[in-house]
Amino acid sequence: MGLRGRIQFTGGEPLLSGDLFVLLEEARKRKMPARLLSNGTLLTRDIARELKEAGCKTVQISLDGDRETHNAIRGEFASEKAIEGARQSKEEGISITVMMTVSGTNHTQLNQVYKEVVSASAHRFSFSRLVPIGRGASYSGEMLSANQMKGLFQSCLALKSENLIEMPMRDPLWGPYLSGRANPPNPRLLSGCSIGYNGICIDSDGSVYPCRRLPVLLGNVMNDDLEKIWNCETLERLRNRDALRGKCGKCRYRWQCGGCRAVAYAMSGDSLAEDPQCFI
Repeated sequence: MGLRGRIQFTGGEPLLSGDLFVLLEEARKRKMPARLLSNGTLLTRDIARELKEAGCKTVQISLDGDRETHNAIRGEFASEKAIEGARQSKEEGISITVMMTVSGTNHTQLNQVYKEVVSASAHRFSFSRLVPIGRGASYSGEMLSANQMKGLFQSCLALKSENLIEMPMRDPLWGPYLSGRANPPNPRLLSGCSIGYNGICIDSDGSVYPCRRLPVLLGNVMNDDLEKIWNCETLERLRNRDALRGKCGKCRYRWQCGGCRAVAYAMSGDSLAEDPQCFI
């Protein structure tokens, strides 16, 4: 299997791992661009320099609401530490993305977080949906409704139009939302959910999953060939958007979207179920 694309190191908190810089060096030797997904609380000027020297030029930092909300979710002074870590890292030449995980707890604070990010002069701002798995399962009652998701998309698009900061649109629903129901989908365009096409998750113990938020075990790279895992039956099913169930399987935008398979699985136990937050 050829090494292409990029590798993202996440956790937990990857800066707690004693192996992080060894792995970054290995990625650099193989000319694989590396990114770090961090809570930002351990970032210092010295660590930012080490990251850059090891070939990691982009860090994504989580900011899940205003100071009170973020600290309630992630711990005392987490917001202040994350913002300071972002500032120092940026000054050392690290490209900073701020990611907000949206839920019923914080979705009304999108504009406020956006202003904070712009004020901090970060390079990019985006949001991802809460997926209630692992520790996040305790927030399952905070999942946004389809109508709330639509309002969030409208707010995000309005902020993007200000052109004050780059705002990547990574959620699968962006494709059909921006296309509009009046426009026919392009049958030659494959986009949306990256599972089985341009993304895979390898855990610290070698376990392989379709994505880091979809806990369906595919194999283990300590014992199994990664190329065989990539071509396994489970991923083949997930690649086939015609196999999706519910409204996702009937949607004319299924090959340009596919819905969020992780949210579908977390809410129904079925990775092929319809995306319950879809408002299209």
